[in-house]
Amino acid sequence: MRIKPFILAMVVMASAHAQEVSLPIAPSLPWTGGSLESTDTILPPFVDDFSRGLGIPDPALWSDANVWINDAMPLYQNSVGVATFDGCNTFGKPYVPGSTNSDTLADVLTSNYLNLQGMSNVWLSFQYQRAGLGEAPGTNDSLVVQFYSPITGQWTYAWGAKGTGNADAFRTAMIPVQGANYLQKGFRFRIAAYGARGGAYDIWNVDYVQLDKDRNASDSVITEPAFARPHPLIIGTKNYTSWPWWLDMSNSLANRPSNLTFTYRRMGTVPSGGWSLNLGQYRWIENGNLVQQLTAVPVITNTQHDQDQTFDVAVPSSALGLLSGPTVVETEVWFDGSAAGLRSNDTVRGRLELDNFLSLDDGTAERAYGIENVIGSRVAQKFITGGLGNSDSLKGVAFNFVTFDDDNNAFKIAVWAPADSGDAPGQLIYMSDSTYEGVRGWNIGDVMPYALDSAVDISAYTSVWIGYVDMSTQSTVYIGLDRHRDLPNSMPRYYGDGFNWYPSLESGTLIMRPFFRYNPADMSVKYSEEPVEFKIYPNPATTALNIEASSRDEIVVRILALDGRLLYQQKTAPKTQIDISGYAAGLYVLEITQSDQLWRKKWMKY
Repeated sequence: MRIKPFILAMVVMASAHAQEVSLPIAPSLPWTGGSLESTDTILPPFVDDFSRGLGIPDPALWSDANVWINDAMPLYQNSVGVATFDGCNTFGKPYVPGSTNSDTLADVLTSNYLNLQGMSNVWLSFQYQRAGLGEAPGTNDSLVVQFYSPITGQWTYAWGAKGTGNADAFRTAMIPVQGANYLQKGFRFRIAAYGARGGAYDIWNVDYVQLDKDRNASDSVITEPAFARPHPLIIGTKNYTSWPWWLDMSNSLANRPSNLTFTYRRMGTVPSGGWSLNLGQYRWIENGNLVQQLTAVPVITNTQHDQDQTFDVAVPSSALGLLSGPTVVETEVWFDGSAAGLRSNDTVRGRLELDNFLSLDDGTAERAYGIENVIGSRVAQKFITGGLGNSDSLKGVAFNFVTFDDDNNAFKIAVWAPADSGDAPGQLIYMSDSTYEGVRGWNIGDVMPYALDSAVDISAYTSVWIGYVDMSTQSTVYIGLDRHRDLPNSMPRYYGDGFNWYPSLESGTLIMRPFFRYNPADMSVKYSEEPVEFKIYPNPATTALNIEASSRDEIVVRILALDGRLLYQQKTAPKTQIDISGYAAGLYVLEITQSDQLWRKKWMKY
């Protein structure tokens, strides 16, 4: 295990010894879960490939929620979704802040109770990977499996793999479950990581967990078709992942792509004649309205297994036409045909939000970026802004701040003109009088908007440099770094010490989004983490959720999935009941707005 790893060569400035670094990032997934009673055991097969998109482990299978279910951290996985093990607890905070060399028990993933009574040839298998896009576990770190016996009431070591200090491909673990102590009703297993408990260090990715009877040591082949990568970003050709809605799609900022390319795999044993798959079915929805749906697609049959394959989906010609306001695009792409394996990994979903901001990132940070060892360090990102007019002044910047041991992250927002020569920041156009404090958001990838003291007219420039100056004296401002997205050559990133600028050597894109014309609607909303003025019951709930507000004012109720998708929104009386019978079991976010107050609370559907 390494302390504060540098993923590229460290850059040291002779005068101030400023260091550009990227550190492990701690995801934010607050939840506390229970476990099923031993009388409520699960009969094998027990199968989870983490493709259900919950953000946390499926509570129908797992009794805790410390690991992060995601597509951000793995490399070259076989299907969408993995479970990532690190040194962060249920709330996305380090188990022991500041402890980067404590190679002890960190993340744990524990099954609910299983009934193995009377079964034979029971095997547990899963795929595992060191590091992926995270920090590699060292030789003192390990991933282990332990079995729980309802006879002895003890957990016993069953399997383990050591860290190597390097990233690697996915491997397969095959573990027999045998003996009278375990082949009982009330058996459990857990996968656990031993590593640093000070944050997202010593990363392991786990996929395709399967436990079943009548298996053998060679029964490790996964046989099914599945999407191998998440939905591609719905982006323009100029590398922006979002742009202000009022900009014409034909201008220099973004052009509508003609196709989106999807990656899938036919895994395992080739069936007779191959699987006949209907590839490319999709729905394209804008602001809740169906723009186009396609279900009549070519049937593709081949025997090219265990390799990435692709197919294209044409973007509807009527998509993203003349927009009259902020627009949210939601897409769903799936395949069907020959039935095999899990259904949840046969569908992927995408989302594009066009509001008033520019973004270069995909919304999820795998690392944290900061400039260490110098006070007054600065970071600037170039943005091409030629399509913005004088009415589209810069109003502020939204950041995905990442905090570690403390929240004392002070900064100022700054804007620079292009240099007279060379590709670097030039003359300072604006620096905020206000000193802001970096605040971490509620969920992974949350960007927190900060309004400028006064709007800045940048219409005289075809590009500007936008960033921040670190005013902290005791700590470093860290920004989320999206390692999946490299900066375009036309829009590099620089950093400096107050006197000199240096080109960034760190790969990836900062989650830093300038916004224009108007402030985000939620900037004026006060946030309350503890909804003491509301009663929400029952929680967990099965068929209905009751909400009671102490005030007589109307409320706006929203239900969101953990990935941020809006599932329900209604303006209603302060006392109301919501029918949740149609929702799948799992964890959701309830968001309530009343006057200028905003509350959020997580609730469980059983």
